[in-house]
Amino acid sequence: MCFTASRVGRSVVVAVIFGAVRIAGAQGTSTLLIGDVVSREAGTPLGHSMVTVLGAERQTFTSDGGVFAFSSLAPGRYRIRAVHIGYTPVEINVDVPAGAAPPRLRIELTHISVQLATVRVVAARRCTAPGRPNPDVEPDFAAIVAQLRLNAEQYQLLSDSFPFRYRVEQTYYSMRGDSSRVNPRIETADYRSDAHGWQYKMGDMIERRSDGHTMMHLPTLRDFAGYEFLNNHCFRYAGLESTRDGDLIRIDFQADVQIRTPDVDGSVYLDAKTYAIRRAELQLTKVPAGLPQVTAVHVTTIFGEVSAAIDIIREVHGITSLRHRGWGATVATTEDQHMYGFEWLGSNPARPTAQP
Repeated sequence: MCFTASRVGRSVVVAVIFGAVRIAGAQGTSTLLIGDVVSREAGTPLGHSMVTVLGAERQTFTSDGGVFAFSSLAPGRYRIRAVHIGYTPVEINVDVPAGAAPPRLRIELTHISVQLATVRVVAARRCTAPGRPNPDVEPDFAAIVAQLRLNAEQYQLLSDSFPFRYRVEQTYYSMRGDSSRVNPRIETADYRSDAHGWQYKMGDMIERRSDGHTMMHLPTLRDFAGYEFLNNHCFRYAGLESTRDGDLIRIDFQADVQIRTPDVDGSVYLDAKTYAIRRAELQLTKVPAGLPQVTAVHVTTIFGEVSAAIDIIREVHGITSLRHRGWGATVATTEDQHMYGFEWLGSNPARPTAQP
């Protein structure tokens, strides 16, 4: 996500940008590796699991029926990793012989069992020891944070290996002290998921452009999978939140106090049953000196399923609070983004091809 504002503190504009780097397929003979990913407990297929050929960096989703396939694998030994949100990842070795297809694989994943009652809700405090929770000390909470990362990994795979395009309607308002909205403006923009964009770097939220504008970046879901983000924030379990769509697990995170430049704090909400991401709240930790009229930046991102177990960003709501004088003065600028016109550019991950 990125935000633009003039040097004199004009409205900050929210713009969601999905960066991606396409994953290249390995080259080799036309050997086909086929397998199934299933639930260990029930034996049922796990559609839309992520399967990776480690080392070769080839990835795909399983089909609706839990089937995956990789073609053109050269003879040799490979390590296969299968993950599905809500389950413990599994890695296995497979030998691909010369001149023949290997036996069909069956990978069983175990549903994670987290005892939320044993996860202690702690009060917010300064982040002095950043990094992911220690599984030896907080095994249940560490498992929950691992699910957050799986959500981010899945989104990366979706964006890179199954690119899509979509249209965003952006509605801008200025808000006065009496809560009235004025000066509405509506724009539409076209995006595609495989466009390269900004990636999170510690304390590197601000970009000063040659045209006199200041760009303020905020991390997107794909950044949550990176060690750069995970190693520079503290995470804590903040309890369950009841909503009309069910209970959500709240994970709070704070930037390391040693980061002296703008970064982000926030919260992420996972479905308590499936562990799929449903909402993210982000706020800038420090406002740049070049934006004296801005007092705070807050962004809410809403996620929704584009296909079973595959989530994408549906809505983004941003608000920039401004210093003001008088009842009728502008106190904030807002932007609402709604995605529509979704379309796959290639194959649908629910029906992946044999060559990701």
